[in-house]
Amino acid sequence: MFNTGTGSRGRFVIPDDDMNVRFQQRCWLEWCILAFGLPGLIAASSNLVQFAIPAAQHGTLGDRYLLSIAGGVIAEWIFVVAAWVFLRANRESFSSLGAWGFGNWAGWSLALLAAALTIASNLRFFPRMGIPISYAFAPRGVHLIAALATGITAGFCEEVLFRALLMSDFKRAGFGKTAQVILPGIAFGFSHLGYTVHGFVAGAGIMIPTAILGMLWGVAYLLGRRGLVPCMVAHFLNDATALSWIGFFMFKGSLG
Repeated sequence: MFNTGTGSRGRFVIPDDDMNVRFQQRCWLEWCILAFGLPGLIAASSNLVQFAIPAAQHGTLGDRYLLSIAGGVIAEWIFVVAAWVFLRANRESFSSLGAWGFGNWAGWSLALLAAALTIASNLRFFPRMGIPISYAFAPRGVHLIAALATGITAGFCEEVLFRALLMSDFKRAGFGKTAQVILPGIAFGFSHLGYTVHGFVAGAGIMIPTAILGMLWGVAYLLGRRGLVPCMVAHFLNDATALSWIGFFMFKGSLG
């Protein structure tokens, strides 16, 4: 089997085996960049914010917390813009990867169930933090800004990068559905390496469940016929509720 393209001297033929090799190289490069390059850029962006904005070190607790998550927000949108440019250069788009697809009831059910289980698990920490559980769903002030920033950024950027882009490229590289779910899920877990600043055990305690959650959303993406909206919504709800408060208290504790 062959793929046909157009060169400067007319049509040329690319063997399918060569195309598979090219897609395998591309998807593994993307895997490494997302798994390790993204947390690296988040760390660099966070350090830049700390250095460039005095309030990041000397402002109120709320100001410092917001600025502490700014690096991650900036880095993830940079990656999404880079992915958009890359796709455009290859005559692809987010739409072709299902970014605007609404999926089906199976995709919605699994995506929301996974988010609900994670949110419920996170809510168990609220009594220890002395916070009413209702605050997870009705944040105010700084916490509302943080919830929206993290929820929208993670819900859109991470789903486009790890589900739509990476899973689609593993498919085109010839990997089966199991590998399409597991390998990007592992990369999703590694992309949260930044949490190891709170200690290896704390970091692993976040990365492993995150990888599993990413795999569940990967299954939901496939069940929804590669419609990404259910995963985006579920991811937003997960990060904008209890998880935002947990991030705040982890940051508060790290001030020591």
